[in-house]
Amino acid sequence: MYCMIETAFDNIEEAKEVINELINKKLVASCQMVESISKWNWQQKMESAKEYLVFMKTKKNLQESYECFEFAVFDLNSCNQNYLNWINEETIK
Repeated sequence: MYCMIETAFDNIEEAKEVINELINKKLVASCQMVESISKWNWQQKMESAKEYLVFMKTKKNLQESYECFEFAVFDLNSCNQNYLNWINEETIK
């Protein structure tokens, strides 16, 4: 019923805009942004860059498919029902 979505931005201002819009539209209950130095292999070559990882807590039925390379979805469970109730209350029905 609940999930955490992870995506990455290379532009902090764009990440902030997306976060604000998602929260204002009640599509997510919360977002955390973490600055990261990431490394990956791409076409037989190692690359590295600063990224801004964004972790979004929401309901599974609110996730959509977006045109971005990194869009990982994880089931979100908690033994604290109050936490799950909070996500439910802070997102659209």
